[in-house]
Amino acid sequence: MASEIRLFNDISRAFSPELPRDLGTLDQHLDFILPKVIPYGEDLREEKFWLGKRWKEVRDDEGFHEAILHIFNAGGEYLLSLDGNLIKGAWRKLGEENSLIIDMASKSELFDLRFMNNDFIVLTKHGDQARKGQRKYFCLIHERAAKTPKGQELDWRNIMEKLFNVWRDNSLGLWAWFFFVTVLGIIIYLSVS
Repeated sequence: MASEIRLFNDISRAFSPELPRDLGTLDQHLDFILPKVIPYGEDLREEKFWLGKRWKEVRDDEGFHEAILHIFNAGGEYLLSLDGNLIKGAWRKLGEENSLIIDMASKSELFDLRFMNNDFIVLTKHGDQARKGQRKYFCLIHERAAKTPKGQELDWRNIMEKLFNVWRDNSLGLWAWFFFVTVLGIIIYLSVS
């Protein structure tokens, strides 16, 4: 079954567009990708997608080499791991909004969910962060998904490619299969006649 899914994904990717290489920053990549993947996301009520997992922070800063993990546990416990050193805080959802409040060290921040699935959480801090010179998106990837099959860490551009694949694997898959079956049918028809 897993090999059939991989074949299906490979065929759909063959017929789908590539992620443009000239997008620039992480924020610009997310500006391009998010409108495409949002229909395939979940919301914060779907706690099985995000609670109790180790979420690695994704940044495009040249000098960013720290291993930063965010862990949201049941009961509102929030743990921030900076190179293995833990800082405890708390999280809570804001009513029925798709918003998350993170409390840490007498500081509270409000984040709005932009996209979430099993492998990604993309949040934006409420307000105009770009005007303040801060990054627009707060991007997290499930720690296991941030590695190659051989265990090597993916860089932020490869992580963006992986996020783009959410759209490619879902939106174009049906059309790719339809096209593939049609072409296969034509080939079989022409070879028989």
